Amino acid sequence: METVHRLLHAAREALDLSQTDVAKATGVSTRTIHRMESEQGIVGFDILGKLRSHFESLGVTLVAPVEREKWAITFSTELAPPPSPDAADDLYHPVPGRVLRAARVLAGLTQAELAARSSIAHTTVRRLEKGGSVGAEKVYVLQRSIEEQGVEFVKPLRERPWWTLRR
Repeated sequence: METVHRLLHAAREALDLSQTDVAKATGVSTRTIHRMESEQGIVGFDILGKLRSHFESLGVTLVAPVEREKWAITFSTELAPPPSPDAADDLYHPVPGRVLRAARVLAGLTQAELAARSSIAHTTVRRLEKGGSVGAEKVYVLQRSIEEQGVEFVKPLRERPWWTLRR
């Protein structure tokens, strides 16, 4: 269940919502959301359903595992645009800040911990997560540091044009 707890937290963070915002919108108490995100207890199916529906209405979908696939989180193209078609020959497509923020939370890292692991300034991590401009090389280094923690980034494709994270 650890992954579900982290996915819920990552979805909330990706949408830049507080626990109180989610509680008001879903009717789930702030205390319950806090306990779930801090891995204190089991996630009830009814509560999980409410949270999943709310996040999905805002463009973030929690995808349950199927066969050998792991839990995943996907982002609508409005929240995390795919690389432009003319970027097809680019060597690397930088991960949008919102996706990187969710991946960091999914990996169980704070901004400071990710910055230290990547040897990149904490302010750079914060700027990227808030949607600011950061060089592709720095985004790549941050992505690699998160991948070392077991988070998989799935780049958008023509037939599946959304960013996906798996853990």
